[in-house]
Amino acid sequence: MKAYVEHTGVTVKDIEWSVKFFRDVLGMEITRTREDKEGNWQMVWLRGGLQLIAAPGDPQAGQPHHIGLVVEDFEQARKKMLAVPGVHPVEGKPEKWIQLPDGLTIELFQEVSGAIEQLYHISVK
Repeated sequence: MKAYVEHTGVTVKDIEWSVKFFRDVLGMEITRTREDKEGNWQMVWLRGGLQLIAAPGDPQAGQPHHIGLVVEDFEQARKKMLAVPGVHPVEGKPEKWIQLPDGLTIELFQEVSGAIEQLYHISVK
């Protein structure tokens, strides 16, 4: 079985500053947002696999929130993960959310046929 990091969610103290930084400095486009009732960004997804999560009062801001993984076989991957001692579903979340013993949270996605194989051909210098 193969997997690929689809996105990483990161908490940030100032989501507007963070969006401006990644958009203006690195050219990462906004692909989706989630706002509160007043229209303030709570989450912003950027092309390239970054999800920013507003956490203005969180002393842990700037730390990973979760990792989104694309897997070849969702059911098989979930079953194998949950068979590992200490790994468990995240209470109150859909079945695609899994938490490791150290607190790292993983969000699983079923790949579109052949997508992971295509991504494995991307290389960087």
